[in-house]
Amino acid sequence: MRTVFRYLALGGVVLLLAAAPISARKIKIKCDFDKSNDFARYKRYTTGKNYLLTHQTPEVQARIDKVLVESLNGHLQAKGFVLDENHPDFIITYEAGSLSQADISAQPQTVNEQPLDPIFGLSGPEGVPSVARTYALAKVKLTVTDVDSGKIVWTARASEKIQYPRKTLKDLRKKVDDLMARTLKSFPPSSGAK
Repeated sequence: MRTVFRYLALGGVVLLLAAAPISARKIKIKCDFDKSNDFARYKRYTTGKNYLLTHQTPEVQARIDKVLVESLNGHLQAKGFVLDENHPDFIITYEAGSLSQADISAQPQTVNEQPLDPIFGLSGPEGVPSVARTYALAKVKLTVTDVDSGKIVWTARASEKIQYPRKTLKDLRKKVDDLMARTLKSFPPSSGAK
């Protein structure tokens, strides 16, 4: 009995460790949709004019755009939608970008630590040591427009703090696929959703 319990406990720890990197990504998603729209009739789609704003070179920006469009198409087609530029039921577009951000906080000072500068202390004004953490705040907005009415019927906004933007560019396809899957999770809304 103890051996079974040990294996169960070990399995639980392994599961927690395996899930830790996944749950560490905090992606915030907010969706809104037209509750009177019949999403069940949507079978075909096309992409509209997308908008991407980054502080990257044109080559890197083109790569990011390509990955976003491929991921969007892949997830929609996995849901059963067909890309049809001539007879679409809806148009989907994205707006995406990132902004550099910083969090500044006071760093606790140890008892034996002496300020390096009598006016500014170790690194902050008035003797308050501080730590700055920089990151990129990445945002994506997906918009679905009904072709017949021309009205926006579904939107989703996703945002994520990216601690190491350069590292993220190396894993770009994986990160974008995960973000797109989470953002498109509620599309199309079920007919019973209110």
